[in-house]
Amino acid sequence: MQFSTFRTSMIALALGASVAACGGGGDSTTSDQADTATLPETATATAQAVTSDAAMTTTGHSGVGINVSPLTTYSPEIPTIDLMKRAGAWFVGCSTATNAMCKDFTGAARPLDTLEEAKLDVDADGWIRSLPAAGDTSVKFRYATTVLSAGIAPDGVYVVRYDGIGKISYSGVASKIEAQSKSGRDVVKVTNSSSGGIFLTINATDKTNYLRNIRVYPPGGACSSDYTTFAADTSACGGARGTFVPFESFPATNPWYPPFYTDLKGFRTLRFMDWMAANTSLLANWSDRPQPTARAWTTPYGVPIEHMIDLANAVGADPWMNLPPHATDDYVHQFAQLAHKRLAKNRTLNLEYGNETWNYAFAPTKWMYDQAAAHWPAEVAKGTSIYGLQLSWYAERLTQVCDIVKAEFGADANRVRCISNTQAGGYGASQVLACPYAAAELGKTCAKSIDVVAIAPYFGHYIGSAKLRPTIATWYGDADGGMGKMFEELTGLDAAGNVVTPSPLAAAGSGAPTGALGLAKTWMAQTKAAADTYGKPMWAYEGGQHLIVPGGDTDTTFVNFEIAANRDARMGSAYEQYMADWKAAGGQTFAYYNHVATPSKFGMWGLKETLTDAKNPKWQAVVKARDGTCWWAGC
Repeated sequence: MQFSTFRTSMIALALGASVAACGGGGDSTTSDQADTATLPETATATAQAVTSDAAMTTTGHSGVGINVSPLTTYSPEIPTIDLMKRAGAWFVGCSTATNAMCKDFTGAARPLDTLEEAKLDVDADGWIRSLPAAGDTSVKFRYATTVLSAGIAPDGVYVVRYDGIGKISYSGVASKIEAQSKSGRDVVKVTNSSSGGIFLTINATDKTNYLRNIRVYPPGGACSSDYTTFAADTSACGGARGTFVPFESFPATNPWYPPFYTDLKGFRTLRFMDWMAANTSLLANWSDRPQPTARAWTTPYGVPIEHMIDLANAVGADPWMNLPPHATDDYVHQFAQLAHKRLAKNRTLNLEYGNETWNYAFAPTKWMYDQAAAHWPAEVAKGTSIYGLQLSWYAERLTQVCDIVKAEFGADANRVRCISNTQAGGYGASQVLACPYAAAELGKTCAKSIDVVAIAPYFGHYIGSAKLRPTIATWYGDADGGMGKMFEELTGLDAAGNVVTPSPLAAAGSGAPTGALGLAKTWMAQTKAAADTYGKPMWAYEGGQHLIVPGGDTDTTFVNFEIAANRDARMGSAYEQYMADWKAAGGQTFAYYNHVATPSKFGMWGLKETLTDAKNPKWQAVVKARDGTCWWAGC
């Protein structure tokens, strides 16, 4: 979702409209709608550990990881105690009641926005240094607004802390409690947050001491004995637990929202593909990267690297990072130096270049296609498949990136795992490892530098196909509304555990005669065979169910049917069966996609729908694996 669309949606939300959630992922045959995370972080580069004796320990040898959800204002994910970190970009506006210059602005789609954001005076971290004077006729806007949350935030009393002099106002579902507020600290009440957004507006700011370092803390905190466990209020603390500490009083070393931290604790690896905006980022130069002091973490280039590494260190997980496709060699060198310095000594860097560079739903893949064509024009002239050339181009650049990072790690090079990201099935893995068109230039096959072959063996993607809809519609008349047939299709088993052959959709042309999990097993086996040829382990960079609706499809009955399937207890059993299949295929680390997300026609990616959705069957199945042990030799 591009910013212009995001901004329009936020303004519509203020007027009472709803905002649909978006999700992203990948599978072996279809592309998904992906989302761009864009925004901020406040002043201090936080320390690498959370105040907890266990914070820097290992994961307990779990075999599973997780993809952290996209960081957006409309996501139900709440990573940090400061909501400004996930705030939207500033948009500027004016009022006809106070400024005649507004009267000629008639943008119906953005009635509050004068579209003059480029003229806003901000500092390097994104704080507003000044606003136009009352008599300034060169611009229409007089104030600037950011969206802190779009329908996803806890109700209750918030505290807003800030430095500088000026005037802040709140709107949407938020209102300032004047009697409890004072300079530098506003108290704000949020009610019915699911019905609208929380808007923060800068109405005035002192040029010599402008408003900055604004932190927005939701209700709650923790007991002083453990900053990683949520406490609603003082009644949750006392005795050995210590005194209640509200979020505004947390030490700088504890920026993470406790329920978020608790969920991630124990995973083997955290994949930051969405936090690094890997599907959309145009970042090339190190000097342009998001800075740790930035106002928000929702920048077009993603979250500051420091904070991703700090989070992984804090929860005892290996960071899985996707370097931007356009990154220069200098960027890669600088990244490696920072990662080596900041990464905890008992952690390993899982390193990827881009994401799904075979998936043409994403702009970087199209860019790589062009790079490959330009790099090997003679092969193109001969009629060689540019897709095959592209896989070699990707593999060559991945090899170069990995070699640079490992060299920077020096004696610790064994703490870097270089991961290839390929389409599920054997062809992509074989082409990347052999990199036939690049090997001569490199003086080696790319397999020499690649440590891991990773795929996304999603299951159920084909169920959304329009050609299968008439058959699925007949299921709705069953006594259980068709859910039995759905799980026969997903698992290949009936309620008694007997094999269903063929699966319910096979006759309609599903291409999966043994069902969704059976098809995924085939991909696993094909990829493992290719990986074994080069002696590489097979990982999953993403995975889980893949129930979506094709673009433009308006069948809400079907969407609701898919959502209901995701909430059904049998989905948890399907996930357990899926993990058993992965282990049997010889797969190792499996990073599920993703943590928390609102289900919609764009996908039901979230293992949880909200941070408090602990009984979600998918989440319960994954937590069982998270809290278990790994299953391969040497893990």
